[in-house]
Amino acid sequence: MTAVGTPTLHRLVVRFAETDLMGIVHHSNYLLYFEAARVEWLKARGVSYDDWVRAGVHLPVVDAKLRYGRPARFDDALSVAARVVEVTRVTARFHYEITRDGDGASICDGETRLACVGPNLRPRRWPADIERLLSS
Repeated sequence: MTAVGTPTLHRLVVRFAETDLMGIVHHSNYLLYFEAARVEWLKARGVSYDDWVRAGVHLPVVDAKLRYGRPARFDDALSVAARVVEVTRVTARFHYEITRDGDGASICDGETRLACVGPNLRPRRWPADIERLLSS
């Protein structure tokens, strides 16, 4: 099943600790920005990740792809748009676009694919309510 959902926007300001010796955001931090946007996507739909954990559903990232555009620097205000672009029986793929507020420069875009696993860390089908939410 494939779905293209409505994006949720997460805003952040680059902290000094997230930059490298060149004064730009270190590449590893973009995955943290993606995660923050993904959690915001869930919250915007009334979901607490803790609720899913208590229900025995975990969502490890099993694949990540990033493409870098313009550099982001300390104190830049960024917007991260997150949306679900594909849902299968056991995975969901999120797409992210990071832009700099003000000039709209494309900073980074990418995707993560998350698997639905149980407490034993083995793949499992999405519970029906979670699959409906991801596909909405």
